[in-house]
Amino acid sequence: MTNTDGLNAVETDLPSSLLRYANWRFDQLLNADHWIPASLINAWPWKAKSRLRFSALPSEVLAEILKHVHWHDLLMVRQVCKQLNDVSRTRAVWTSQYQSYLAEKEFRLAAEAPIDMYSSAELESWVLQRRSADKEWEITNPVRERSIFLDYKTYTLTMVPGGRWLLAALSDGSVLCYDLEDPNMRSTVLTPPRDDPNGDLIYDLTVDIDQSNPTLSFCMVNYPSDYFNLAQPVTGSDLTIWRINLRGHGSSAYLEAHFLHSFPATELSTTILSVSLSGDLLARLVYTSQFRSYIEVFDWRASTALVHRRTVIFPKRTERPYSVVLLPGRQLAFVSIRNVTVYDIDIMADDRPIAPIIPQSPSEVRWALFDSDGDFVFQHHQSSLDTKAVTLVLTSNHRMIYHLTIPHNPDSTPHLVHHGKTTQEYCFYTVGREKAFGEKDKSTLVKVGMAHELDLGTTECELNVSRIPKMSLQSQSRYFPPPILSEDIGRIVTKMDSHVFILDTYRSPVM
Repeated sequence: MTNTDGLNAVETDLPSSLLRYANWRFDQLLNADHWIPASLINAWPWKAKSRLRFSALPSEVLAEILKHVHWHDLLMVRQVCKQLNDVSRTRAVWTSQYQSYLAEKEFRLAAEAPIDMYSSAELESWVLQRRSADKEWEITNPVRERSIFLDYKTYTLTMVPGGRWLLAALSDGSVLCYDLEDPNMRSTVLTPPRDDPNGDLIYDLTVDIDQSNPTLSFCMVNYPSDYFNLAQPVTGSDLTIWRINLRGHGSSAYLEAHFLHSFPATELSTTILSVSLSGDLLARLVYTSQFRSYIEVFDWRASTALVHRRTVIFPKRTERPYSVVLLPGRQLAFVSIRNVTVYDIDIMADDRPIAPIIPQSPSEVRWALFDSDGDFVFQHHQSSLDTKAVTLVLTSNHRMIYHLTIPHNPDSTPHLVHHGKTTQEYCFYTVGREKAFGEKDKSTLVKVGMAHELDLGTTECELNVSRIPKMSLQSQSRYFPPPILSEDIGRIVTKMDSHVFILDTYRSPVM
């Protein structure tokens, strides 16, 4: 009789995948002196030629086995008996499940606080919420819809990565914060109103997550984005940078803001199309009334009302601008409708705080993805950062989805990957690494799941599309911000009139 013969007589309710793994792992454990004392091995039932029940194993051995089973099997195991139920809820088991989930993702993902602050129940909830979001994304009907009434004029909504915190930029220059995990979704004032806000300004905001901090922390810039209606400089038009830190834990957690710096940067008859924040650098894409664009890159800590420490990049005049993204290695990506261009950020110099004079010749380009035939119509959705590269998620022609990977090393060449296509044209609101959300024919909302990745030029991959009932989410006009998506938990947020709608597409498994 072998050591594992007795495991064939285990409870019949156990998943077959668990039994196969248990047999293999059990042999390993029996042959490792540091796992099981000899005295315990000699006392076990198979020495007396009796049959061994799986639940007769010591709890620490069961925990070691359960650490490596599929998460869905883990939920089934706890229905077998009290001992397996207890072991399946231990911290060691769910720490392993948490780490396994992170390892599966190509993009950076983490809890909002150090893992040792989480109880086993909190880790279980964190993992199951995201596992469910991945599984349920392609199901047609949403799981839950909620709404927030806003008694304010709101221009911009931003979800902090992780999907829990929603930031709303108001017309008075203040920023509200909503905890979307709070059943009541109460708001708190994260940053106060401007001292003298101007009603003609539209305020926007951008965040820069501090990846080096194990607890959620980020810088946020609050800025006016539209100067077209201004005939002269006005108050309330400063670029203001805040540091936002997570305080507390669990249901008592909240975000706290600390003022860092502010400086005026008003430029008349312009629109700020995009702002990117990374460390001490702030880049903004400016579009003028003469249909020209330029990119200002500030050292925001050293810029004041009298002096701007900056450098200016001038794209080609024929390019229709879309967005800018600051990259590691003092690089910057500029996305226009028909190409993506990477520039080096030159040494900054102190300059007068006035609009630059646009030269005849454009700035020197380090690398460009250019479509000379005019087939591409690029739209930049988001960027994800890892230790080696930044990945830009792009769409073109309403059907194609691309990932452009730009290495941190400036000497390495960016790599374009065709991620897939849809069978019909969609207006994509937001596209992530694995999930996308958009609209078809201005009437049907769609979710798109992306499970495959193909090199450009190979056989195209059809993406999985499911439809969402129209419900409260309606076609977006130019007066409302587009819907936003938290890819972590499949949460969609959109604003219509005086309401913000939150659509959760995950369901909580029975624990």
